[in-house]
Amino acid sequence: MNVGDRHYRTIWLNDDRRSVEIIDQRWLPHDFRVEKVGTVAGIATAIRDMWVRGAPLIGVTAAYGVAMQMADDPSDAALDGAWEVLHETRPTAINLRWALDEMRNLLRPLPSG
Repeated sequence: MNVGDRHYRTIWLNDDRRSVEIIDQRWLPHDFRVEKVGTVAGIATAIRDMWVRGAPLIGVTAAYGVAMQMADDPSDAALDGAWEVLHETRPTAINLRWALDEMRNLLRPLPSG
């Protein structure tokens, strides 16, 4: 998406590598807002409240949420907790479930501390 003379992706990893920036689609096309999100709770809000729209983008956003949680607490319990929180945002969303399952299957079992 081009805004002015700058190209934007819908979601991207922030320079701090611990958060993402999301084009808040609730405001389009009348306003352009970018939100910084750095927690699983924030990602859950973005999905639930439709800051992000479209099945593939919802899945990608959820995957970023899992990655954020793993950066904070790389444990199976934290992975399961993130899965539950994010899945509850849209329990019937197939791409969301697929992304969460893929992340969990790739990461498990996590080595113990």
